[in-house]
Amino acid sequence: MQTDVAILIVAGLVLANILMAIAVVDFRRQVIPDPLNIALAVSGFGFQMSVQRDNAVMQVLIAALTLAVFWALRRGHFLLTGRIGLGLGDVKMLGAAALWINPLLSPVLLFVASAAALLFVGGQVVAAGPAAARMRVPFGPFIALGLACSWMLEQFFGLNLGML
Repeated sequence: MQTDVAILIVAGLVLANILMAIAVVDFRRQVIPDPLNIALAVSGFGFQMSVQRDNAVMQVLIAALTLAVFWALRRGHFLLTGRIGLGLGDVKMLGAAALWINPLLSPVLLFVASAAALLFVGGQVVAAGPAAARMRVPFGPFIALGLACSWMLEQFFGLNLGML
């Protein structure tokens, strides 16, 4: 089923505004506020209801599973190292992001986010020296970039793969 262009334009603008707000707040304060994650989740669910109503329930279940998996990874990392590597806001954002894209594109989201974060840290090390490698880096802006790229791939470049 072809998605109406008006829906894609509105959804893209909504997604871009929410992701920009998340990126700015996370860079400044190193926290992703719950209202922004809720806005991301609710708008993603609304988008799914408008373009794939039949698969919306499955998309919600996959988002819940995504949230659970990343929470477990966060908890496991803490138990092994005694440090929190992935913030709870990042975990919630990944769960909310799963409402926007096909689950098969989750690896693309994670790859883009991780590669961008590594390039950012590498640039910081080159610019400021090795001590920059130990600084805390907000991951939300990079998740936002990964989600934006994944969503655009799915909608505009023919990777609308449908549900499993």
